[in-house]
Amino acid sequence: MLDCNDTPALSARDLKLIQDALQTQEKILTLQSRAGGNSAKIKLNEIKDLMRRVGPGSTQQKCAARRGWLGFRRALSG
Repeated sequence: MLDCNDTPALSARDLKLIQDALQTQEKILTLQSRAGGNSAKIKLNEIKDLMRRVGPGSTQQKCAARRGWLGFRRALSG
């Protein structure tokens, strides 16, 4: 079950800004890791993981979809 209580209140604009910043950081770290930077490779993996969590299909979006489905079920049964 999804825990929706600890998600920060971020607007779609906020998420888009974060995604854009992460994409820029990913490009920089990719170049640094290709040049042989081991710490850049570690940071790059962390950035990619964060991008998956913040990007489309993130927990915040799943929680909103779940709330919408439960509301729909309640409307049908009530």
